[in-house]
Amino acid sequence: MALITRESIDAFYRHKRIAVLGASRDKRKFGRLLLEALVQRGFDAVAVNPNVDLLGEYPCYRKITDVPQPLEAAIAVVPPAQQEQVVRECAAACIKQLWIHEHVMKGISNPRAIDLCEELGIEVISGVCPFMFMPQAGFPHNLHAWVSQLCGAQPK
Repeated sequence: MALITRESIDAFYRHKRIAVLGASRDKRKFGRLLLEALVQRGFDAVAVNPNVDLLGEYPCYRKITDVPQPLEAAIAVVPPAQQEQVVRECAAACIKQLWIHEHVMKGISNPRAIDLCEELGIEVISGVCPFMFMPQAGFPHNLHAWVSQLCGAQPK
Protein backbone atom coordinates (compact mmCIF):
# COMPACT_ATOMS: atom_id res chain seq x y z
CA MET A 1 0.00 0.00 0.00
CA ALA A 2 1.29 3.45 -0.91
CA LEU A 3 2.11 5.88 1.85
CA ILE A 4 -0.67 8.35 2.60
CA THR A 5 0.72 11.87 2.80
CA ARG A 6 -0.69 15.17 3.95
CA GLU A 7 -0.19 16.41 0.37
CA SER A 8 -2.47 13.67 -1.00
CA ILE A 9 -5.10 14.62 1.59
CA ASP A 10 -4.80 18.33 0.78
CA ALA A 11 -5.04 17.49 -2.95
CA PHE A 12 -8.22 15.54 -2.23
CA TYR A 13 -9.87 18.60 -0.71
CA ARG A 14 -8.80 20.78 -3.64
CA HIS A 15 -11.43 18.92 -5.65
CA LYS A 16 -14.57 21.00 -5.47
CA ARG A 17 -16.87 18.15 -6.54
CA ILE A 18 -16.77 15.05 -4.34
CA ALA A 19 -19.10 12.03 -4.38
CA VAL A 20 -20.13 10.42 -1.10
CA LEU A 21 -20.78 6.73 -1.71
CA GLY A 22 -22.93 5.36 1.05
CA ALA A 23 -24.66 8.65 1.84
CA SER A 24 -27.39 7.61 4.26
CA ARG A 25 -31.08 8.39 4.61
CA ASP A 26 -30.43 8.64 8.35
CA LYS A 27 -29.22 12.16 9.16
CA ARG A 28 -27.24 10.81 12.14
CA LYS A 29 -25.11 8.36 10.15
CA PHE A 30 -21.59 9.17 9.03
CA GLY A 31 -22.28 9.18 5.27
CA ARG A 32 -25.07 11.73 5.61
CA LEU A 33 -23.14 13.89 8.09
CA LEU A 34 -20.20 13.90 5.71
CA LEU A 35 -22.38 14.86 2.72
CA GLU A 36 -23.94 17.76 4.62
CA ALA A 37 -20.59 18.95 6.01
CA LEU A 38 -19.09 19.06 2.52
CA VAL A 39 -22.06 21.04 1.20
CA GLN A 40 -21.87 23.47 4.14
CA ARG A 41 -18.21 24.11 3.31
CA GLY A 42 -18.91 24.97 -0.31
CA PHE A 43 -18.18 21.65 -1.99
CA ASP A 44 -20.41 20.31 -4.72
CA ALA A 45 -21.04 17.07 -2.82
CA VAL A 46 -22.87 14.35 -4.70
CA ALA A 47 -24.84 11.64 -2.89
CA VAL A 48 -24.58 8.03 -4.09
CA ASN A 49 -26.83 5.34 -2.59
CA PRO A 50 -28.32 2.45 -4.60
CA ASN A 51 -31.55 2.51 -2.60
CA VAL A 52 -32.85 6.07 -2.95
CA ASP A 53 -33.30 8.87 -5.47
CA LEU A 54 -33.46 11.71 -2.96
CA LEU A 55 -31.87 12.23 0.46
CA GLY A 56 -33.88 15.08 1.93
CA GLU A 57 -33.04 17.98 -0.35
CA TYR A 58 -30.10 16.19 -2.00
CA PRO A 59 -30.51 14.38 -5.32
CA CYS A 60 -29.03 10.91 -5.07
CA TYR A 61 -27.54 8.69 -7.75
CA ARG A 62 -27.83 4.90 -7.66
CA LYS A 63 -24.23 4.32 -8.82
CA ILE A 64 -21.20 6.55 -9.18
CA THR A 65 -21.17 5.82 -12.91
CA ASP A 66 -24.57 7.57 -13.09
CA VAL A 67 -23.13 10.85 -11.76
CA PRO A 68 -22.59 13.43 -14.54
CA GLN A 69 -18.95 14.27 -15.19
CA PRO A 70 -16.61 15.86 -14.30
CA LEU A 71 -16.00 13.98 -11.10
CA GLU A 72 -12.55 12.97 -9.89
CA ALA A 73 -12.87 12.35 -6.13
CA ALA A 74 -15.07 10.22 -3.90
CA ILE A 75 -15.39 9.08 -0.33
CA ALA A 76 -16.67 5.54 0.25
CA VAL A 77 -18.61 5.01 3.45
CA VAL A 78 -19.58 1.40 2.81
CA PRO A 79 -18.92 -1.88 4.62
CA PRO A 80 -15.64 -3.67 3.78
CA ALA A 81 -17.56 -6.40 1.89
CA GLN A 82 -18.79 -3.78 -0.62
CA GLN A 83 -15.53 -1.88 -1.05
CA GLU A 84 -14.08 -3.91 -3.93
CA GLN A 85 -17.20 -3.37 -6.03
CA VAL A 86 -17.15 0.34 -5.17
CA VAL A 87 -13.51 0.56 -6.32
CA ARG A 88 -14.40 -1.06 -9.66
CA GLU A 89 -17.29 1.37 -10.12
CA CYS A 90 -15.02 4.31 -9.23
CA ALA A 91 -12.50 3.18 -11.85
CA ALA A 92 -15.30 3.00 -14.43
CA ALA A 93 -16.32 6.55 -13.46
CA CYS A 94 -12.71 7.83 -13.87
CA ILE A 95 -12.27 8.65 -10.18
CA LYS A 96 -8.67 9.70 -9.53
CA GLN A 97 -8.79 9.77 -5.70
CA LEU A 98 -10.87 7.57 -3.42
CA TRP A 99 -11.03 7.98 0.33
CA ILE A 100 -12.12 4.70 1.90
CA HIS A 101 -13.45 5.55 5.33
CA GLU A 102 -12.87 3.14 8.17
CA HIS A 103 -15.04 3.06 11.24
CA VAL A 104 -13.03 1.93 14.24
CA MET A 105 -16.04 0.25 15.82
CA LYS A 106 -17.05 -1.64 12.66
CA GLY A 107 -13.73 -2.89 11.36
CA ILE A 108 -11.00 -1.75 9.02
CA SER A 109 -11.05 -1.32 5.27
CA ASN A 110 -10.87 -4.29 2.98
CA PRO A 111 -7.14 -4.68 2.13
CA ARG A 112 -8.05 -6.17 -1.26
CA ALA A 113 -10.05 -3.01 -2.10
CA ILE A 114 -7.03 -0.87 -1.26
CA ASP A 115 -4.79 -3.05 -3.47
CA LEU A 116 -7.40 -2.89 -6.23
CA CYS A 117 -7.30 0.92 -6.14
CA GLU A 118 -3.59 0.82 -6.80
CA GLU A 119 -4.00 -1.77 -9.57
CA LEU A 120 -6.64 0.41 -11.27
CA GLY A 121 -4.68 3.66 -10.94
CA ILE A 122 -6.79 5.24 -8.20
CA GLU A 123 -4.96 7.08 -5.44
CA VAL A 124 -6.41 5.73 -2.20
CA ILE A 125 -6.62 7.40 1.19
CA SER A 126 -7.51 5.14 4.09
CA GLY A 127 -6.86 4.88 7.78
CA VAL A 128 -7.70 8.48 8.68
CA CYS A 129 -11.02 10.25 9.15
CA PRO A 130 -12.09 12.68 6.39
CA PHE A 131 -13.51 15.07 8.99
CA MET A 132 -10.10 15.53 10.65
CA PHE A 133 -8.70 17.16 7.50
CA MET A 134 -11.80 18.82 6.08
CA PRO A 135 -11.41 22.61 5.82
CA GLN A 136 -13.07 24.37 8.77
CA ALA A 137 -14.14 21.06 10.32
CA GLY A 138 -14.50 22.54 13.81
CA PHE A 139 -15.07 20.73 17.09
CA PRO A 140 -14.79 17.77 17.80
CA HIS A 141 -12.94 17.00 14.57
CA ASN A 142 -10.17 19.51 15.18
CA LEU A 143 -9.67 17.96 18.64
CA HIS A 144 -9.47 14.51 17.04
CA ALA A 145 -6.88 15.85 14.58
CA TRP A 146 -4.88 17.47 17.39
CA VAL A 147 -4.83 14.27 19.48
CA SER A 148 -3.79 12.15 16.50
CA GLN A 149 -1.03 14.64 15.70
CA LEU A 150 0.10 14.61 19.34
CA CYS A 151 0.32 10.81 19.17
CA GLY A 152 2.25 10.92 15.89
CA ALA A 153 -0.58 9.23 14.01
CA GLN A 154 -1.15 11.84 11.27
CA PRO A 155 0.22 11.56 7.75
CA LYS A 156 3.22 13.78 7.09
